[in-house]
Amino acid sequence: MNAYATTPETTTPVRWWIPVVRGIAIGVGSVFAAAMGVSALTAAEGFWARGKLMPTRVASSIAAHGLFGEHTDDTPLHLVLMGDSLAVGYGSDDDAKTVGVVLATELAAASARPVRLDNVAEVGAESLDLIEQLVTVRHLATPPDVVVIIVGANDVMHLRSLVAALRPLRATITALRGAGARVVLATCPDLGTVRSFFEPLRFFAHWISRVLATSQTIVALRAGARTVSLADALGPLFRREPGTMFSRLDRLHPSGLGYQRAAEVLLPSVLAAAGHPTPGERAVPFRVYDKSSRHPLAWLAFRASRRAGQRLRHIDDVTSPA
Repeated sequence: MNAYATTPETTTPVRWWIPVVRGIAIGVGSVFAAAMGVSALTAAEGFWARGKLMPTRVASSIAAHGLFGEHTDDTPLHLVLMGDSLAVGYGSDDDAKTVGVVLATELAAASARPVRLDNVAEVGAESLDLIEQLVTVRHLATPPDVVVIIVGANDVMHLRSLVAALRPLRATITALRGAGARVVLATCPDLGTVRSFFEPLRFFAHWISRVLATSQTIVALRAGARTVSLADALGPLFRREPGTMFSRLDRLHPSGLGYQRAAEVLLPSVLAAAGHPTPGERAVPFRVYDKSSRHPLAWLAFRASRRAGQRLRHIDDVTSPA
């Protein structure tokens, strides 16, 4: 018989999941902290950029207007511009190279009729300001034949909601179309091309601009307007040649050359809307964008729009204005 009594050995079970949970918690905490840091950095950059880049010569920014082309006895075509500083031409070093003047001059040449240009756009205007501008348009001496709207950049700069940006846009286009005017909308430009924005602000500016431009396109097409994507047509050029495309005034607004390029992009749609398409060219579709570029966001938005039961106007073989 053994002199020593033995007791069964007890062991503490190893909780293997504790390190796993701890690791996951640390990982989630790190991701959250990084996200908060990026958000704080982006917000700080946004406030800095807004204060640095907001127009400083608003009082002296008067949009060009008047009669263009041969002063004949023909009734002038009435062209109206609405929107923000891009429609005004803020930052251009040459008044002749603003969107309104270029469009009025070219429209007069294409139609062989004088063109009266009225520009009710305002520097710093957001989409909500279109309602007030619409009141001004209604008090003009003659109703407009063609209205060009350029808006959206300030909605992005001030982080307005889509509802706040799209509702007044839709109401404005609907009212203009109801009064018999043809409408051409230049959708929100790509603010991600602005070199004064640092990362990650530039990335967020790019995608917020895209979201708004896509939404504007859907709303405008449904309301009966033509749309031209400035982001597709001009974004690569502004990104490639910032030294010549942006104004030396603030490096945010276009230069005279930048405005001229924007007007050239808009011109075919404006001529088609006015009933004077360029001879020899195929019909200008209602939605003008770069088909070679692939933007899943835009594709999903348009697909969702169709599923909701709303049919988009896609016209390739009609030259007369809608």
